[in-house]
Amino acid sequence: MKDVSVLGMILAGGEGSRLHPLTVDRAKPAVPFGGKFRIIDFVLSNFINSKIYSMFVLTQFRSQSLMEHIINGWNISGTHGKGRFIIPVPAQMRTADKRWYAGTADAIYQCTHLIEDFAPDIVAVFGGDHIYKMDISQMIDFHVANDATATVSAIPVSLDDAKQFGVIQVDPKWRICGFQEKPSNPTPMPEDSTKALASMGNYIFNATDLLRILKADASDAKSSHDFGKDILPSLVPTQRLFAYNFYSNEIPGRKGHSHYWRDVGTLESYFQANMDLRMPEPELDLYNNKWPIYNYHLSLPPAKFVHNEEISPSGLPRIGKAVNSLVCDGCIISGSTVSNSVLFNSVHIHSYATVHNSILLNDVQIGERSRIRNAIIDKHVSIPEDTTVGYNRKDDEKRFFVSDFSSRRKGEWLTVIQKQRSVEKLPSF
Repeated sequence: MKDVSVLGMILAGGEGSRLHPLTVDRAKPAVPFGGKFRIIDFVLSNFINSKIYSMFVLTQFRSQSLMEHIINGWNISGTHGKGRFIIPVPAQMRTADKRWYAGTADAIYQCTHLIEDFAPDIVAVFGGDHIYKMDISQMIDFHVANDATATVSAIPVSLDDAKQFGVIQVDPKWRICGFQEKPSNPTPMPEDSTKALASMGNYIFNATDLLRILKADASDAKSSHDFGKDILPSLVPTQRLFAYNFYSNEIPGRKGHSHYWRDVGTLESYFQANMDLRMPEPELDLYNNKWPIYNYHLSLPPAKFVHNEEISPSGLPRIGKAVNSLVCDGCIISGSTVSNSVLFNSVHIHSYATVHNSILLNDVQIGERSRIRNAIIDKHVSIPEDTTVGYNRKDDEKRFFVSDFSSRRKGEWLTVIQKQRSVEKLPSF
């Protein structure tokens, strides 16, 4: 990536409707993940670790939480000098008809003034709502070496999952010779009939080519102004559209050869991706200091586990412990038991309570003797004492949002308890 100037354009305006109700008050990229992070922290960290320091983050739906996170935690301009910035850019209706973004390509088109002002050689258009690690400079080197107009990062997925993505066909040199956007019958890979090659929604463009393509697309009344539906298929005949094999990407300090990428677009996939982090050696290594995931750190005390009474005055064990779990700063496990769970910052679990197979976001309080299982509890929720969640589906459905797990966990359900607003109270128990 020598002698090439790169501008990152991060598409972070997605509504994230399949993650409802976690996206009632926030965009999908702002959803907390992994105890200490937001989803968007992964793509931003990938850019920083790849030594790309100039980024605009395009927002639209429910952007307040996301913009506050970027402003508070990702201000790199003050200490690193000119040309190093991460700036959130809200939708501004910069078209003649003053409309919101009509598609992913239209979002970039409405921000072409930013590209023209920065005048880069390369524009990296990346999504802000996936969990993965990637050295973007290697993809740029591949793009330049092939004299490509555009390059799409790609990964094999199951045929069933491929219905949610752009599906790519390539020749032996990874030149794209076919592109299907969210097909009902995805074309399988020649070497593996059970999988299809899917677009990861990350694109590298030559800046001059991108500006020309976007202006032409904007003037096409028949276009839906989307990269997957319109821009990429139109480039296939040029023979200058390439796919970059994500599995060829090498990350410093990575153990083994595992390449991790998750869409986390549904409640179950979000839940499982968080649960995967509990493993002794998870596929996503958050402890690799050669490729860190950055965020801003609150001044919080260490996690604390208190009480060790085999028999308490109540006649019950009162031991503060957590097993197979992630427990973040500021948490207090007070005479309670946590297992197979992820606890974000400042969670307080009171005596005799049990939390199993659950995700508790920031500032959650669990009252004494409560039992929580298979749940996602949003930030600032206080669960009263003697509450049971995850053990009786009918009771859960009366009070909370309930979602079925897949057939692999037949009969189980996931209970999601929404973030409390100041004018509301938690439903009665």
